[in-house]
Amino acid sequence: MLDITKMLHAVVDLEYAIDDHQELLIGPDARRQTIIVWLDTQLAAFAEDGAWAKVLTKAPVDRAGLKDHYLKSLALMLLYSAKQQWTQLVVMDEPTWQRIVKAQPSTKLADLNKEYLAVKHFLSGAYYSHRQEDFRHAWHLLLKMGIVDFGLQPADIETSYQQLMRDLHAEFAE
Repeated sequence: MLDITKMLHAVVDLEYAIDDHQELLIGPDARRQTIIVWLDTQLAAFAEDGAWAKVLTKAPVDRAGLKDHYLKSLALMLLYSAKQQWTQLVVMDEPTWQRIVKAQPSTKLADLNKEYLAVKHFLSGAYYSHRQEDFRHAWHLLLKMGIVDFGLQPADIETSYQQLMRDLHAEFAE
């Protein structure tokens, strides 16, 4: 199981470092909007690297890019949960975790498309209608896509995530 609390603290600390480095002063609404827009671009890059929808080109999966954009998507979802004060939605109990990691993998184009579009739909509902359950569904689906559908190992996700946070923090601490 991922240490979601540790991951959450790392991205919030990174946000403070970036704010200090960039002398960034934006209001809470603009900040949430920016997180959602950036998350949308990372999700699109994740899908691009996953290559499932590239039916005309039959491009291979870019595993390194897929993992990088997946980690950034996780970080942005965690940061959004903090900004909305919805952190209780990202922390999960063991039965919920088991339900996610034991889900049937999606391997067909239509199923992967539906999952991706569902994540975006739920995020839209979370943003525009402030529906916490939509955010929770998007979070669970994103976890499932990375771990079950693309075979990213939780231990590797956590280690790589923490390294990404350290690297980005060092970049903005200079």
